[in-house]
Amino acid sequence: MLETPLFGRFHGENKRLVFSPPAPYHVLVRGTTGFGVFALIYGLGSGVAGYDVAYFYPQWWLLVGTLTTAAGVLAALSLQSISFDLQERHYRRRQGPGMFPKGTYGSLNDLDAVVLIAEPNSRLTANGVTYHLVLHWKNQKEPLMVLQQDTRQVRNGQPLNYAAAQLLQAGMAYARALGVPFYDNSHFPSKCPVTIWQ
Repeated sequence: MLETPLFGRFHGENKRLVFSPPAPYHVLVRGTTGFGVFALIYGLGSGVAGYDVAYFYPQWWLLVGTLTTAAGVLAALSLQSISFDLQERHYRRRQGPGMFPKGTYGSLNDLDAVVLIAEPNSRLTANGVTYHLVLHWKNQKEPLMVLQQDTRQVRNGQPLNYAAAQLLQAGMAYARALGVPFYDNSHFPSKCPVTIWQ
């Protein structure tokens, strides 16, 4: 899967539970956008100054600036996250990815379950398995959401859920905090139910 992975964190003495991309990813997105804007300004400025040195060509800087800025903005728009207020019992979801992400708001009573699944994945690692923690809503009120994932290597002869212990413990803690059931389906292969573009 090519989506930006999310990681769960408790905040404020466990009053909030947030799933969002890691901080270095946010730095990368801001840095990409910032460099793109710098390149655009530099290209416009060097065109006015009329530099003749090849690497000062304004067209090159304008092209790089435009493409880099567009990449940074697209990455920012594609970010998804969900924040749970465990005291007020509501959530805010920023649903991406895509050019037009949308925000939703709802009650924790709308949540159905947290489910751990295992997806055989040999593209990244030989004998690899990607474990997904998937959040389900009652009556399919919202699309499924992968809260967190982890890719591990499982040797031949080992059960599919052999390396799921870390995500299993995290999933049970998240489900307990949200007040929903937790189901461990990591013992049989499943496809990730969430597509990159929704």
